[in-house]
Amino acid sequence: MMTPKDIETQVFKKVALGYSVDEVDTFLDKIIADFEQLYKDNSKMLEKAKNNDELIKYYKDLEDTIRNSIVRSEKNAEETKKNAEVEASQIVKAAEQQAKDMLQDATKQLYRLETRILQLKTEYEATKGKMKMLLEAQLKMLEQHEKDNDIDE
Repeated sequence: MMTPKDIETQVFKKVALGYSVDEVDTFLDKIIADFEQLYKDNSKMLEKAKNNDELIKYYKDLEDTIRNSIVRSEKNAEETKKNAEVEASQIVKAAEQQAKDMLQDATKQLYRLETRILQLKTEYEATKGKMKMLLEAQLKMLEQHEKDNDIDE
């Protein structure tokens, strides 16, 4: 997978009128492919976060069921209730922590993707400006050549 450093250090061969269009297109295709992979990875992480929210709900529902069963129990009701509450609390706490961690990871990934998009946009604009300046310089040179050689249009 390409890195920002790869993009930064990419050098294109010079041809008669500027950069090689094929090389630039190939390079941009690589950038697009990498971005698409990052986007897919982010989607997977968001789906995992959603699944963990469902898991938390499941554990909370399970906790309610356990509490109702404990209330109905006889001799060991109080001990069973305490054990179940401790276990359910640990399960909920662990599930909430896991969901929090996954959400934090997804947020970091989103930030990285947004940063990457901004970098790519900046690089695109810079490349576009360079290409424009290069083409304008080439056009001026051609006009000067025509002027110097008295070539009629």
